Amino acid sequence: MNRDTGFLTDKQLKILELRAQGYKQREIAELLGTSRENVAILEKRARENVEKARRTILAFEKLSPVRVTLEEGEDLFQAPEKILRMADRHGIKVVHNKTSLIGMLRRHGGGRIQGNRIISRIEVSLLRSGRIVVE
Repeated sequence: MNRDTGFLTDKQLKILELRAQGYKQREIAELLGTSRENVAILEKRARENVEKARRTILAFEKLSPVRVTLEEGEDLFQAPEKILRMADRHGIKVVHNKTSLIGMLRRHGGGRIQGNRIISRIEVSLLRSGRIVVE
């Protein structure tokens, strides 16, 4: 079966799977009919590819984040709807629901929220991954 493994070959993915299950490189080499040195090289390259993929995703997330400004006087309970509308407009699927967005705003908004009112401007960035950053 040939599966889409992204930046990893099928063999690299198999080695990472077996390592995650606790197998030693020597044991993997025996299972795959190769040398321990070959397994070590493939594992090293796989881990390098995974790290490159992580850095690529991070760079992508930081590309032109969509910004939402919550102004002084706005109702805190209307903020999630404003954030989600902007996300929809830009094709971003937010990973938080309305309740968790309110919690994030309260935690990271600090003294800029009093009761259910925003008393000082709050900037929110929507990352391409769907994550939210309250600034």
